[in-house]
Amino acid sequence: MAKKLPTADAFAEKWNRRIKASTPDIRAGLEGVEEAPTLAAVAKKDKFKTRLMEAIDNGKWEAGLRRVSLEEWRSAAINKGVPRIAAGADEAQGKVQEFAAEILPHIASGQAAVNKLPDFTIEDSINRVGTFMRHMSNFKRGRRA
Repeated sequence: MAKKLPTADAFAEKWNRRIKASTPDIRAGLEGVEEAPTLAAVAKKDKFKTRLMEAIDNGKWEAGLRRVSLEEWRSAAINKGVPRIAAGADEAQGKVQEFAAEILPHIASGQAAVNKLPDFTIEDSINRVGTFMRHMSNFKRGRRA
């Protein structure tokens, strides 16, 4: 005899209850990972590109994006995202500091180069902007420890 399927509400409630109870198992799983997932992703870039292009070509990618309305997106951003900003900022402060330590000297050297250029005409201004943009386009992040 076939088992009766739960209602959508019962299904979601059970998922919610069980996912909350499984956080110790999730943590243990994360602590057991021995290879950076980002490096595993790099190794599969051709597969990713192929599957992404298939999803774009067959309409799956677009259909997935269209499933979320402006109101659903806004509600999720306001009700889920905004309350997490402060904790995320606290968590990311060290990375922001590392990035600033790399980019600020690069910006300063670009500014020094621009400050040596003439600034009398509109063409001078355009050249100064272009010089700074080209300088910034050459910025490459260092490798994190």
